[in-house]
Amino acid sequence: MIGPFAGWRRSLYGAGVFRSESLPRPVISVGNLSVGGSGKTPHVQFLASWLTELGMKVAVLSRGYGRRSKGVVWVSRGDGPAVSAEIGGDEPVLLAILLPGVPVLVGESRAEAGRECLRCREVDAFLLDDGFQHLSLRRDADLLLVEAEGGLGNRRTLPLGPLREPAESARFADALVVTKCADAAQGEKSASAVPFPSDRPRAFSRLVARATVDRHGVESPLSGGGEEVVAFSGLARNGQFLETLRASGYAVRKFFPFGDHHRYRPAELKEIASAAGGAPVLTTEKDLVRISGPLPFNLKALRIGVEFLSGWEDLSRLILETLGTAGKR
Repeated sequence: MIGPFAGWRRSLYGAGVFRSESLPRPVISVGNLSVGGSGKTPHVQFLASWLTELGMKVAVLSRGYGRRSKGVVWVSRGDGPAVSAEIGGDEPVLLAILLPGVPVLVGESRAEAGRECLRCREVDAFLLDDGFQHLSLRRDADLLLVEAEGGLGNRRTLPLGPLREPAESARFADALVVTKCADAAQGEKSASAVPFPSDRPRAFSRLVARATVDRHGVESPLSGGGEEVVAFSGLARNGQFLETLRASGYAVRKFFPFGDHHRYRPAELKEIASAAGGAPVLTTEKDLVRISGPLPFNLKALRIGVEFLSGWEDLSRLILETLGTAGKR
């Protein structure tokens, strides 16, 4: 539930009228207040990779927005996607590609998905993708992501603004991460507009282009240097992808914007091919996993990574302390 009733729902959970389920392993949630565009999926990937490098067994739980399936679905058992984006959702399938060795499950009930995971796999910690409003599962730490440029918009809830719940709900988060920052100064300015307790960790990050990747997962270095390309994306913030392409040195001849989680039709792909005329075509990895079958053009995706500008030390300490404390329960 989002919009004006979300704040009441949170109050009912806080008062114990509604009960949250618990999992026998620590749960770290990555979420936001606004609709789309804050970079949750890249940050979940960053955290999962970091914790895995530390020797922890991590699993990702997600709703799988836009999937045409019901119940709990194993998107990956750690060896790549087991289902299509249509069944598992584009973001979970992308995480399954990017996180070898990490189970990824989707389900309307993330508690049920977590229990299913534990029946088959050893897990030290769960990462809850897009979980700030999923109050039916108890979290040990809530990381709230806010986009630097858009911030909280007009601070009004849907349908009058971009917020899923009132801005004041930011106080329920354990840490604030301002994302897509041009620099730390912009991040600080954006953070000051969020009603978030000043004594809790704040971190500032940006998304950076790392490479391009084809449909077989083969990476290539960024060519940049003014290479002319045609591009398309179906995101909440298509303009940001276009800006990233230009910042990476590409000359974008034609750009096709589509709605978030868009399912591409043959006629649309044919139009893109016509505009490309043999030139390379670039999209996002999230879009790439939604496209199957032969294509009439050479398609690659821009591989994006997370880079922290400041605040990572405090944020990482909070996460490790939380996992250490919660793991003893």
